[in-house]
Amino acid sequence: MALRTLAVALLLGPIQAWGWGSDGHKIVARIAADNLSPSAQSQVAGILGVPTSQLPSAMEAASILPDTRFREEDHCTEPWHFIDICLSDTRADIPRRCRGGNCVTARIDEYSRRLTNENYDRWGAAGDLAFLIHFVGDLHQPLHAADDADKGGNCIMVDYPRAENLHNAWDDAVVRGLERSLDSGRPDPTARRLEETYASEQALDRWVPGDSEAIAWESNQIARTEIYGPLNVPIEPCGTRLLCRTKLRVDLSPAYMEQAEVIAGHQLAKAGFRLASLLNEIWTQPVSHDLEPSVPAPGISSQTISGQIVGNQRSKIYAWPGCGSYDRMAPANRVVFPSVEAAQQAGYRAARNCP
Repeated sequence: MALRTLAVALLLGPIQAWGWGSDGHKIVARIAADNLSPSAQSQVAGILGVPTSQLPSAMEAASILPDTRFREEDHCTEPWHFIDICLSDTRADIPRRCRGGNCVTARIDEYSRRLTNENYDRWGAAGDLAFLIHFVGDLHQPLHAADDADKGGNCIMVDYPRAENLHNAWDDAVVRGLERSLDSGRPDPTARRLEETYASEQALDRWVPGDSEAIAWESNQIARTEIYGPLNVPIEPCGTRLLCRTKLRVDLSPAYMEQAEVIAGHQLAKAGFRLASLLNEIWTQPVSHDLEPSVPAPGISSQTISGQIVGNQRSKIYAWPGCGSYDRMAPANRVVFPSVEAAQQAGYRAARNCP
């Protein structure tokens, strides 16, 4: 999906405040873009259809598509943005809080695999990348990994001029306050200031395979001690997200909001650093920015490879025996071509994990 397409989607899609709001997700994307390896920069820019010089803006635009476009296209994606880990849970309870893989931790793992294997779903490579960028941001919003029989803070009303409930306050008002406190008021300079503030921690904020559940637990504990604790909200037995068993009204004092901004800034920085680390692990080899997939790849022809040419109807990628994605294509998506030339003429490009 090219940057122009992303921009059009932003203009057409309704803006909603979910998981850090739009500014928070843009901050995470900016920090990640600044810390990508050359190989990952090349791959991400190729997927988004922009030169590397435009990568930060393109990643910003992609970061909010799951809220501004994809959620409207398919409401079933809504539970993918959070995981309801109860405040009374232990870490061992996390797997059972992700029913059917419909939660943010499972979707991060899924989209990491899809991008690694070039086995994209209905949204294609650019859409899958947008989901991954967005969900890593969501995972670091503490109320997207916590529940106190209050729908992640949505049932707790607040006395604060720019927020309706506790979840909304942390999604949007806290981030807006952070931007103002840094004298920026905008995502780009805020991202740079946070990078500078937490630069010494970047080496510690590496993404390790399987980290999604560990980070979810980290966010849950921050919610417990830094969001609910100072407000003296009692810990309730686990309930269901469909019900508001906890119905309170709390005052968000200036001192509370000031501390919340510090916590949010730290979480946004960690999210950006970890997202960059994850993308750097997915793509260790660069790719040339050939934006026309029908153009034959240099040196690839039916004479230079052997074996059956198989294409993926969803991703428009073809592969042959020896390619990492050759055996991973879902049978329903496979289409056989008589030659490389036939695949290229049909608009397919070669998989990037081929020898």
